[in-house]
Amino acid sequence: MTVFRVEVMRRYSDLDPFGHVNNVVYHDYLQEARVWVLVNVLGGDAEDIDQVVARQEVAFLRPLRLRPAPITVETWVSRVGGASYDFSYRILDESGTLCSTAMTQVVFFDRQTEQPRRIPAEVRELLLTHLQDATGD
Repeated sequence: MTVFRVEVMRRYSDLDPFGHVNNVVYHDYLQEARVWVLVNVLGGDAEDIDQVVARQEVAFLRPLRLRPAPITVETWVSRVGGASYDFSYRILDESGTLCSTAMTQVVFFDRQTEQPRRIPAEVRELLLTHLQDATGD
């Protein structure tokens, strides 16, 4: 059971007119963390991963502002199904304050038929070794 911690830098272009990180940019931060886990833990090349995002939910708890220190995106596998699995996340600011929680449902996808497919057995086993409960504990 593993929580992965990925540091992500904020950019000036991430800001909205109020000086907050724009809500849409949070999805970029989640993608950075998710792809890092897929490539570094599940052992794939980003372009060879036959998976698609089916659903993503974000709860905004505190605003992020532009700072020179990176934010931390904590992510873990929170559910493994037959053809899909979930990542859960916590986004922490530079002082470790929880700013956002999120969840992404990822579906394995057959590029030929454009239909969902079963998670391959070896990938399913690897996902299960990293499975966390709903709180990330």
